[in-house]
Parts: sequence; structure tokens; C-alpha cells
Amino acid sequence: MLYLFKFSFIIIRFGLRLVFVRKKAEQQAIVYLHGMEEKLQGKFDDATFKKVVKSHSVFLAIVNDAFTLLHDRSTNAGEQERSINYFICSSIFDNFFDEKLLAVDQIESITFQPKQFIPYSFDQKAFLQAHLFLLNGMNDTKDYFIVLRKEFDAQSASMKQFDKAISNEEIQEITFEKGGNAVLMCRYYLDIQPTKEEEECWYQLGTMIQLSNDLFDIYKDLQHNNQTLALRCTDAYAMEELYLKQVYAMKKNIAELPYSENSKRTFSISMAATYALGLMGVDQLKRLQQGATQLPSLRSLPRESLIIDMEKPMNIWRWIKFVYHFGKISYTSKQVS
Repeated sequence: MLYLFKFSFIIIRFGLRLVFVRKKAEQQAIVYLHGMEEKLQGKFDDATFKKVVKSHSVFLAIVNDAFTLLHDRSTNAGEQERSINYFICSSIFDNFFDEKLLAVDQIESITFQPKQFIPYSFDQKAFLQAHLFLLNGMNDTKDYFIVLRKEFDAQSASMKQFDKAISNEEIQEITFEKGGNAVLMCRYYLDIQPTKEEEECWYQLGTMIQLSNDLFDIYKDLQHNNQTLALRCTDAYAMEELYLKQVYAMKKNIAELPYSENSKRTFSISMAATYALGLMGVDQLKRLQQGATQLPSLRSLPRESLIIDMEKPMNIWRWIKFVYHFGKISYTSKQVS
């Protein structure tokens, strides 16, 4: 009963912060992007512009603030500006690879030798400005470049996911490294010195965000023949075991954080609010499997069976149930249905 009371308070506060912080962050990002367009005399394409605004506003309200609240504060103005620049970099970085706007060796050059790279397009100029802004304001560039190299290598390797011959083991390694290091990079944009357990939480969260995205994007990936663990899943219960392994690794690190129980409880619920989306994706697959030994062919299922509409009240209620159960610092293997 005590946990229910505390959970209710935290989740209501979380919801209010999500609404108001996100709205403010959206406006902040829009103004910032227009300022960059004016300075560089160009324009972001609509998809990239919207992706930066949405990614920054959601990540700031849910993830960055969760980590800074461990240190008894919200994100400051400098951290918020770095967040916008990170999502400018990451969004254009994805475009470089996905749309083949640059050869891999050119992407490597603009990433690791930015001061020597001569840009000729607006996207390249915007990437360089944001990338150099982040580097110039960072104290620990040596370790940051180690993580960035891992992320670059994972992005490069992800091109193999369009090859049907790729193994599940390769896909899993790419998925974890790509998602884990992309989120771990964000810890360098905060003015805090994280513990080892905090860094592990950043990485684990990234693996679950990537898995969640793949679970939510099954229908889209089927159209593009992008090989993911979710698309190749034949047993929802095996997918659940893989996902819960990441959840429990996260929760183990949270339990070992050197902060008050109250701070860890709030942090644990905030993390659960993010990775619960993946649990919903797994639950959707379990419903499709209906207790059988394996899933039906995903290609044989209609679109509405493979997507999750988070605007539906039933799905919001399911999300709250998952967050409630897995938000506890001490946890059990009992599942939510």
C-alpha cells in the first residue's frame, strides 16, 4: 500500500513534468533549429527537423531529468543545449548511413576528424557545427571518443541487417552496441560525474530502447526487409526472456546506486516508464502466440496486429501496470498480464 501511494505520487508528477517540460523543450528546439538554419543559410528536411524536436523533448523530460534528479536537480540550460546538439548530430548521422548521403569513409572522417573535414551541404555543415559544439564543451573527450567509436562501428555494422544471411547473434550484438552506446554518449553531456552503476544504467537503457523500437517497428521493418531480433522472433517467450535479462541487469545497478532509497525509487520508476514500452511489445507478441509453441508467421498477420497505438486508453493502462510492477527497486520474476 505504501508503494502504491508513492508510485501514484511519482507517476502523476512524472506525467505533469512530461507534459510541461516536453512542451517547453519542443519550443526550445524549434527556435534553436531555426537559428541554425539562418546562420548556415539552409534548411533541415521536415523529417529530420521533427525528429530532432521530438527526440530532444522526450529524452530531456524522461531520461536526462531522471539522471540529474539522482543528484537533486533538473537539467540546466547548458545540458539542454547539448541535448539539442546531440540529437542534431544523431539524426543527421542516421541520415548519412540510412540514405547513403556519404560513403562510410567520409562519415568516419566527418566524425573523427571534424576540423579537417570540408562540408559542402547544409546537413554536413549542421552536423559539424553541432558536433564541434559538443566537443568544445566537454572535459572528457578521450573516453567520449571511445564510446563514439563503438557507436560508429555499430552503425556501420548495422548495414549488414539488410542481408538475410546475417545471424541472430550478429543482430543482437549490433542492436545492443548501437542502442547502448548511443544512449551512453548522452551521459557526457551532463555536468555530473556518474558512478560505474550509473554508466551501466545508461548503456542498459540504450539496449532496451533499441529493442523497444524494433518491437514497435516490426511492420515497417517487414516492408524494408530490415533484419531485427523482433522481426525474426518465432517465440515470444524467448524474446521476453532476452528483454527481462536487460531489465534485471538495469535493476541490479539501480539497487547498488549510492543514493537514498527515495531517489533510487523515483529513478527506478522513471527508467521503467521508458523500458515498459518494450515489455508492451513483448506482451503483444505473447498475445499473438496465444500459448502455442511458436508465433504465427509475422508476414501473415494484418498491420493492426503488429502495431501498438499508445493513444488508446487500454494501452496506456497496460503501460501503467508494467511501470508499477517493474518500477519497484526490489523485484520478482512474477509477470504482468
